Amino acid sequence: MTEKNLRENALTTLEDMLEFMGMDGEDTPQAVKNNIIRLINAASSYIEAVTGRKFRKQRYTEKHFASGYQELCVDQYPVISVESVRDDAGNIVRDFEITGSGEYGVLFRDQGWGIKGYRSGLADDVHLKSRYLTVEYTAGYVLPKDATQEEPETLPYDLQMIVWQIVQQQWGLAKNGANGLAAFSISDVSWTFDKELGAQVQDIINCYKRTEC
Repeated sequence: MTEKNLRENALTTLEDMLEFMGMDGEDTPQAVKNNIIRLINAASSYIEAVTGRKFRKQRYTEKHFASGYQELCVDQYPVISVESVRDDAGNIVRDFEITGSGEYGVLFRDQGWGIKGYRSGLADDVHLKSRYLTVEYTAGYVLPKDATQEEPETLPYDLQMIVWQIVQQQWGLAKNGANGLAAFSISDVSWTFDKELGAQVQDIINCYKRTEC
């Protein structure tokens, strides 16, 4: 039987999931492991979808309009490092900081991120130039499956815990033949919710929903 693999965005490991469910990894049949891996992948994709975020540590390149304010918001967070910010002329912007505000995906600049645009039309309105800032940065958490001794996991523990709870709930319902109330799908992942998520799980998900800045 072919062994299924965790997706790159999986928020827990198979070993931790089996331990949480009270299963012995050596004695658990591969078919059972494959189904639990499918549930981990589906739950992780669901959490990313409803929070509007990517949690795995990775590098991003994004184009942005300048805000006209001191804060420039990138799409993912927490921001670990910013490799470069360049304007459309190739000039590097250096005088900004991410300390503190990087936790929310904000690059702070004392003199502000100046708007570029042009005036046109009868009302002489200002039209914004195209997204002239290119930001290359690294954001996210070291997931449990990616952790090493040199780079330990940094994923908040409550996020991993709700994956355990979701998977255990769905596994129990499927084994009891009680599944099949509502469906969710994203990309090639299909996820069926057999019962509503518990209040604690939902509260944690709400805490990690993308903030608008």
